[in-house]
Amino acid sequence: MVKMRLKIDDDSNKLKYVSIIRQNNGASIQDIKRSIENNNVVLECDYFDTDELKDFKKTMEALISKGATVHLFQDNREVQIDYISNLISSYEQIAEDREKLDDRILGDD
Repeated sequence: MVKMRLKIDDDSNKLKYVSIIRQNNGASIQDIKRSIENNNVVLECDYFDTDELKDFKKTMEALISKGATVHLFQDNREVQIDYISNLISSYEQIAEDREKLDDRILGDD
């Protein structure tokens, strides 16, 4: 399964970041702190789940607003921060197109 993953650079504000991450991740404070210190993934979500991606994006934006330097990954490949917005937009457009197509097909019956 493809995952979106987030890493955060270690800095003096990591306790602020921990509280934000804990809202979306059941990990302990110590585990999150250790992940930040060791440059490990602190948060991940399913690449194909639009709702998870939206929550992931909100968390990422909250971290950035607190001064975090974040690194976004599609599996193990680092991608630009705006990648997640583009991905969500694409999924929403596909869903809208699919709905229009369904309406057209069902309307023809």
